[in-house]
Amino acid sequence: MKSFVSELSAVIKDFLDYKHALGIKYQSAEVYLHELDQYNYCHGNHGTLVKEVVDGWAYEHAAKSTTSDRSWISPIREFGRYLVNMGDTCAYVIDNSFIIQRYHAEVYLMTEHEIQRFFKECDIYVRRHNIPGRAYVFPALYRFMYCCGVRSQEARMLKCEDVHLDKGYVDILWAKAHRDRRLFLSDELIQYLKDYESAIQKVFPDREYFFPGGSGGICSSTALSANFRDIWLAAGLKRDGKVKPRAYDFRHHFACANIMRWSAEGKDIHAMLPYLMRYMGHSSLESTYYYIHLIPDFFPMYQEMADPTEELLPEVDIDEI
Repeated sequence: MKSFVSELSAVIKDFLDYKHALGIKYQSAEVYLHELDQYNYCHGNHGTLVKEVVDGWAYEHAAKSTTSDRSWISPIREFGRYLVNMGDTCAYVIDNSFIIQRYHAEVYLMTEHEIQRFFKECDIYVRRHNIPGRAYVFPALYRFMYCCGVRSQEARMLKCEDVHLDKGYVDILWAKAHRDRRLFLSDELIQYLKDYESAIQKVFPDREYFFPGGSGGICSSTALSANFRDIWLAAGLKRDGKVKPRAYDFRHHFACANIMRWSAEGKDIHAMLPYLMRYMGHSSLESTYYYIHLIPDFFPMYQEMADPTEELLPEVDIDEI
């Protein structure tokens, strides 16, 4: 852990300990908090998080940035909220002034009926064009995303050497923000992927990626998105100006379906969310709590669950969840 010097050092360390206890490395965030600590030390050395220090550091940091990335805002905001939740009602929580607004697709929660129709059509649709491996790759790739809730990029970049079907797991490496993780698979999915492996191996015997593109290399993001859209429409499912389902929405369905299943089984949702956080590769538990607020119409215990978490929710980047 870096050396902190200002009057905020003790609470920063407590905050980092809290994150580490949740299994979050928080390495980049620690760098930003160290910079903020140094700035505070040189600008009044305050014992709480004051607006002048936070905004001053943020302006300085933004001026040095050569990109539109504003990921450094989130840990500072979470730190402010942490202090408030710990009783420091004077702590400043940074606002949206430094956020560069970007377009994010709306989350679409698929129904089980839509998912069944999608996969039924998928298995037929991929055989209509004579592209090497296509009949095997996309049905397996989309099922993997649906069953494991992985990000689209994580599925596309999955390498054969990281798939261990004999042991029942895959390793997701080079994930977002280097949050590598091991995903254990269901018996049904393992058998499906073994059958897939036998088939695709005959088409691309020396392939590097588990779900290859048409030429045997990495499957492009365009191909993944375009084929999903075409299969969705071919299945007669709704897609218009307001409803635009994407392959990424398999990830959202995975999270919400698990939360609702745990609710139906009478499990303690709060106790289960850290497991979901680690499985999905979220950087913080706050990102996983987002899904509780996403499904009020489907989740009978929504209000009871949501009330204690209102102050935990950060601004959520769709790429993060």
